Amino acid sequence: MKAVFKDNISYEKKLIEKGLDEFLMMENAGIELANLIKKKSKNIKNAKILFLLGTGGNGADGLVAIRHLKKAFAFVMPYKKNTMFIKQEQILKNIGFKFLKKEPKFKDFDIIVDCVFGSGLNKALDENLQRIFKKIAKSKALKIACDVPSGLGQELCFKADYTLCMGVIKEILLEDFAKEFAGKIKIANLGLKPYMQNTSSFLLEKKDLKLITKKINSNKGDFGHIYIFANKSAGTLAGLGALEFGAGLVSLVAKESFSPLIMLKDDIESKINAAAIGMGLDDLSILKDERLKNIPLVLDANCFQSENLPSYLAREDVVLTPHPKEFCMLLKLCFNEDISVEEIQNKRFFYARKFSSKFQCVLVLKGANPIIAQKEKFFIVNCGNEALAKGGSGDVLSGMIAALLGAKFNALEAAKNAVLAHALVAKNYKKNKISFDALKLIKGLKCL
Repeated sequence: MKAVFKDNISYEKKLIEKGLDEFLMMENAGIELANLIKKKSKNIKNAKILFLLGTGGNGADGLVAIRHLKKAFAFVMPYKKNTMFIKQEQILKNIGFKFLKKEPKFKDFDIIVDCVFGSGLNKALDENLQRIFKKIAKSKALKIACDVPSGLGQELCFKADYTLCMGVIKEILLEDFAKEFAGKIKIANLGLKPYMQNTSSFLLEKKDLKLITKKINSNKGDFGHIYIFANKSAGTLAGLGALEFGAGLVSLVAKESFSPLIMLKDDIESKINAAAIGMGLDDLSILKDERLKNIPLVLDANCFQSENLPSYLAREDVVLTPHPKEFCMLLKLCFNEDISVEEIQNKRFFYARKFSSKFQCVLVLKGANPIIAQKEKFFIVNCGNEALAKGGSGDVLSGMIAALLGAKFNALEAAKNAVLAHALVAKNYKKNKISFDALKLIKGLKCL
């Protein structure tokens, strides 16, 4: 796991308390940026590197990086210079570095580094910089952003192939809208690694994945009997997802299914260890059933249209898995507020916090970077990709979470590990991503 922070403030304050000053942190940041550039330019013969510099701390980081590279070019934007920038600029001038006086032809460079604003921007990009970013976007150069792509969250911003976070990963880089512009996220060590205890938000990595393990003398009853309340199609996908992810037994409460591996039931007829409810389900009367009172649950899809849903929100053993439109319905039920999908997608962390601060259940807010939240704890998965943008992916995920609940994972652990596994299968898919589907997702679980 990697620590995720809203901003650098608390982290940099901690570094200063330990004895690191701003100048030393900036030196470390610049060295880390230079090292990333060196690594990415190894296979580019005589790589031409351009730094686009703002005149604040982000630009000063770039100036330090230039000192640690054999050859680079720099173009400074015409903004008011702060003290640190002036100091770093003078050091370069003292060793004979020449800054570009005219706007360069961006197509002539192999690597372009954005050191304009980073996370320090609190205003709209000016027209001149927007014009420059449009030109850079047309360039085939490898693009690297220092800390945060300048203008991220605005209609037009720098589009990076790599973003080097200064010290810690910022939440904004894990918003859904950022995925297209941040590229691969790297972290620069400013002198001390982030203190995990100073945050309650974490980015999950492949090494964090925990799966169901079976002893050689195990039997099917050891790993839970999962009930699926869904329609024939979605229920089959959820059921197969649960089975492939380790469930011992799976029953679908429906008239028929598409798989002989799934048992059919008219009702709850035997021991039930966990249930997934709502996928394509028109009759939601099961949500009134007292037999679900002490059973871990996954509530998905049509459940968010039910007035009975609020009765489950105080339960720590319940996992909700809405996509953004369903989350709109959930917020309407809970807060009587009409929030648009667009607004949610622009402020996913804000609305996930608003919900989780009031309710005890686990929230899985689906999207390009799913957020798993319970109370103050947040976990984010960013290793998935567009392959999952296909009908049925969410049904499989519900079954996967239910499988872990049935195997006695607590609700938060079940959600974390199922969402991470779900994303890793898509990441591991090497063929054309548009050919991916829910059945390939289920099949891919065996390769984790």
